[in-house]
Amino acid sequence: MKYCPECGSEYFDEISNCTGCNVDLVSSSDWERIVKERQSEDDEVFVNIKTLENQFEADVIKDILEKNGIPVLVKSFRDTSFDGIFESQKGWGVIMVPDEFRKRANAVIKNIK
Repeated sequence: MKYCPECGSEYFDEISNCTGCNVDLVSSSDWERIVKERQSEDDEVFVNIKTLENQFEADVIKDILEKNGIPVLVKSFRDTSFDGIFESQKGWGVIMVPDEFRKRANAVIKNIK
């Protein structure tokens, strides 16, 4: 399997580009390394702060959090084996931030709405 280094979506090996982010996919070993690097930067532990309804919401929130100096990861629940279908009870994905940024990120998200 391959992964998008931006949104973390999983793809079959035959696919080379993320349909949502339009970036080159990476191998599973490279993806594991990227995730470890992101999580180990400054020993940050990322926590879920918001369930997302769609990719548009993910892009908007991620952009605003980054502009506020908050490190952010977007984890998509898209299941490529079912052509992008996701389980509605889980949402489209989640926004994750380091635990130390949780309160600030929640305040920023509250102001978005």
